[in-house]
Amino acid sequence: MNLFKNIILSCLTLTIFFSSCEDVIDIPLDDAPTQVVVDAWLNNLEEIQTIRLSTTSPYFDSTNVNTISGAQVELTRTDDNNVFVFEDQGDGDYNWTPASGENLGAIGNSFSLAIVNGDERYTASTQLNRVPVIDSIGQEFRVDDLSGPDGIYCNFFSRDLVGLNDTYWIKTYKNNIYLNKPIEINIAWDAGFDSGAEVDGFIFITPVRELVNEVPDTSNNRFVPYLPGDQIRVEIHSISNTAFSFLESARDQLLNANNGIFAEPIANSPGNIANETGDLEVLGVFNVAAVESLEEIIE
Repeated sequence: MNLFKNIILSCLTLTIFFSSCEDVIDIPLDDAPTQVVVDAWLNNLEEIQTIRLSTTSPYFDSTNVNTISGAQVELTRTDDNNVFVFEDQGDGDYNWTPASGENLGAIGNSFSLAIVNGDERYTASTQLNRVPVIDSIGQEFRVDDLSGPDGIYCNFFSRDLVGLNDTYWIKTYKNNIYLNKPIEINIAWDAGFDSGAEVDGFIFITPVRELVNEVPDTSNNRFVPYLPGDQIRVEIHSISNTAFSFLESARDQLLNANNGIFAEPIANSPGNIANETGDLEVLGVFNVAAVESLEEIIE
């Protein structure tokens, strides 16, 4: 009889325990002040250049993108005080369209950005840094490769320029579609991952070269290697050290959920936009890149 009572008590205890685990706990979150976001990733190619202005949304609101229209956006090449006016497109985008044969500038040029939004003024500055050429793109058919199924894998060959603290953003397009998963953000400090790697003037390290291949989606762990007839285009964009830190932080924040108990607290990525008329931080980055690219058809 005592054994039966003990069993009943144990079952009641377990029922209460699991029922308590189902309780929903609502944690009230204070609304953070709305902040301006400046997305100003420009380059020296002869193509339309776009600066996008928006404002932040509440953390749990992933549906609304609040854009800013009616601002005045000007870029100045400070070497010769040439001013580029970015025209409001009405949807948060501000465009500058080059004339035939025109671009923003050359390697070594310095630039300042000025944005007037109502009573507020935001400014930033940067320099157009150098970038190495891409020598070649390698193709190799691999069997039983640890990174994915049998198929054609690529890598690129390029040598970091001699001199410390060059930073780059390597972008890959597969059949003109940008590989844009967070884990595919491919950045390099000199020829390695960070400033302490001491790989100045070397060929980019293997993990950087190999990230021109698609990375499996964590939701289904499936992807397709390159196939004969596919097109691959690799671009190296020169970026400032500040832009490198921004991308590194943004990538780590986007991948934070994969770190489990080692996840870091969510925080804004550091940028280089200054608020000249207020104390509220402006988010985003202003960068003008030199670009080297190479494309091939997979055989």
